[in-house]
Parts: sequence; C-alpha cells; structure tokens
Amino acid sequence: MTQHLDHPVTPMIDPSVDAATTTPAGGTPLVQNPGWPPPGSPVGHPAPAPAPYSTPTPAGTAYPVAPEAPLNTLSWVSVVVAFVVSPVAIVLGAISRRQIARTGERGKGLATTGIALGIVFTLMGIVSTIMVLSMVTTVTYTPAPAPAPAPVAAAPSSAAAPAATDPGTATGQADVLTAYLDLIGANQTFETNWQAHNTAAELRADIAEYRDAVQKFRDTVAAADLPADQRARIDGQLLPAVDKVLADCNGMLNAQTDAKVKAAAQAFDTDNPAMVQTAADAISS
Repeated sequence: MTQHLDHPVTPMIDPSVDAATTTPAGGTPLVQNPGWPPPGSPVGHPAPAPAPYSTPTPAGTAYPVAPEAPLNTLSWVSVVVAFVVSPVAIVLGAISRRQIARTGERGKGLATTGIALGIVFTLMGIVSTIMVLSMVTTVTYTPAPAPAPAPVAAAPSSAAAPAATDPGTATGQADVLTAYLDLIGANQTFETNWQAHNTAAELRADIAEYRDAVQKFRDTVAAADLPADQRARIDGQLLPAVDKVLADCNGMLNAQTDAKVKAAAQAFDTDNPAMVQTAADAISS
C-alpha cells in the first residue's frame, strides 16, 4: 500500500560535515570534493584553462650532431698557388679532386676554383708573352745616317745586328702548354668516369681513352720547337715519366690475370701523378 505523506520530510544533515560543506538554498548539503577546485581558485569559479599542450625539451639535452668532414689541404693550397705559379695550381687542384673523391673530404669547390684560376692565369700569361714577343720581333732596326764620304775611301766596318727572338720557340711553348691543359682535362675526365663505371668493358674503355690522350701529349711535346734548356728538361725528365704511364695503361689493357691488372693499376696510381707534376715543372720553369 502506498503511504501518502501529509508533511514533507526534512533531509537529515550529518553534523560531521566540515566547514567546507556548503548548503544551498534547497537545504541539501553539498560536500566539496577534495582537490577540486584547485588550491588558490575562488570557490564556485572554474580553474584557469591549462596551457596548450607542447612537448617540453629537457634542459641541457644535447642532440648528437654528425661530425663535419675535414677540409682537404691541397684544395685551398691550389687557390693560393694560382696567384703565384698558376700551372702548379692546376696540378694541385687535380690531385685534390682525386683525393676528395677517395676520402670524402670537403673542398671540391675550392679545388675546382684553383684549377679554373690556374688555367685563366696561365692563359693570360701565354697571351701576354706572345704579345711581347710579337712586339719585339716586329721592331724595325733603323741605322744612323751615314757620315759624308771622306776623300780617301775607308774600309767598311761591319756592325753586328741585334739578335732577334725566334718566333718558332714561342709557338712551340704555346703548343706544349695547350697540350698540357688538354692532358689535365683528360685526367679529370678519366677520374670521373673511373668512379662512375663498374663493368670491365667500361673501365677498359676509360683506360684506352686516357692512354690516347697521354700519347697525344707526348707526341706534341716531343715535336715542339723549344729553347735548348727546356728541351733538355722535357727529354730527360718528362718523356720518361710519360712513357711509364703509357706502359701502365697498356699493362692494364693487356693483362690476362687479375694479379697483373692489380699490379699495373698500383703502378699507374704512382706514375700518373708523378707525370703530371713533372709536366708542370718542365713547362712552368
């Protein structure tokens, strides 16, 4: 049976509720939940919104940094030497590029700059030398006016004419320098192709192409009309160095076993830089 109440029932209030308990106007006590709102916030007002989420970075954390490759010494030396002895800068730049390709060092741009500066300054020196020699050889010798004839005929005296510079040697030096620059370009092309090619057929083609360039350089310097001292240096030092490189190339091309190919390649790695350096010394001195 449902019992109808004539009077409303007053809710019972627990006297153990502490002072933080609030009693609203309806009469029902509300017990404050410990920890809410946060300490310091006014009662009845929401706590401030938390800051946007971000991933903190621990203080003092050091992230690993990849070590920077060292700078190749010959790369910047070639740039400096280009302003002093430009042909040597070409050689140093070429050797530096080969070392960088093998070791992974920095400085390939500096080496290329040294080669470019060396070529530019060398060509400028050649052009200026040819211009000076041309001016010297085209100067016309004008003799002084002859004195009035004496009553008695005197025996004519022969005067030695000034020695003119032989234009053939200037042309020969220009031909040798041009051939040297072609050899440097062929050497750089060979190094690039050697790094890029993998098959035996491609490598043999690279060796044959470089051998032909070295042979062309030898033919040019051997036939050039040069001053006696420069001709002696080329015949005594440069041509034997060129013949060693040609023999190494032929050894790699004609070898029948891997051991012979390896031996010829090791000899080539030593003889080829020596030939380039000897050529620079013979041409620039």
